[in-house]
Parts: sequence; structure tokens; C-alpha cells
Amino acid sequence: MTVDPDDDPLGAFLERVGGLSAEEFARVRAAGRALTPAPRIAARKAARLSAAEFAAVERRVRETIQPLQTRLGVSADGALSAAVNDTLFAAHAIVAAPALTPEQYDVLVSPFAAVGVTVPRPGA
Repeated sequence: MTVDPDDDPLGAFLERVGGLSAEEFARVRAAGRALTPAPRIAARKAARLSAAEFAAVERRVRETIQPLQTRLGVSADGALSAAVNDTLFAAHAIVAAPALTPEQYDVLVSPFAAVGVTVPRPGA
């Protein structure tokens, strides 16, 4: 099933993320680490969600990433945990997009764009 990005931008993003390989998730991680920490931290703080929103987003992200456990491997390097965290940062940006500047939004989703994942544009 393909999710319509106009009806459910987060669902469409997560559907694309669910197709990433372990190598692509490692590249997402590297792209995130290559960014200056201060803007990422500020963007994460600006992308605050209510407790209910946070729980709903986290559930959707985990439902997407957990089935990939075999593909990502259960290694000491924390690939599964890193994939969940990186995806959560981007998911929060997608949900909280109206509260973010374009720069804050981009700093949270750009690691996924770097590996070819189409990310929804704010307000799209």
C-alpha cells in the first residue's frame, strides 16, 4: 500500500524509510553527525510535541523500524537504536513543521534527503 503524502506526510515518509538498507541508515547517521550540533539541538527543542503527539509519533516510528531489525542487525554499534532516533528526529520535524523555521526543518530531515528519501515539504 502506498501512502498519499498529501493525506499523511508522516506516513509517506515512514513508508520510504522502511525501505532503507543498513548501509543507508548508516549514511543517514553519518549525515546527521556531520551537521553542526547547535542547530540540530535547537531544532529538536523547537520541534516539541505534546505528550500524546510524541507517543503517537514514537509508536509509528517504532512500528516502522522494529521489523527492520534483521536487516539492520543487532550489533554492538546500536544500529537499530540509531535508526529509531534518527527517524524520530525527522518525524518530529514533519509533525511540528508549522512551528519550525525552514532551516530548523531542514536540519532534522536533511540526513534522510542525503540518502535519497523524499521528505515532505512543510505546508505541502
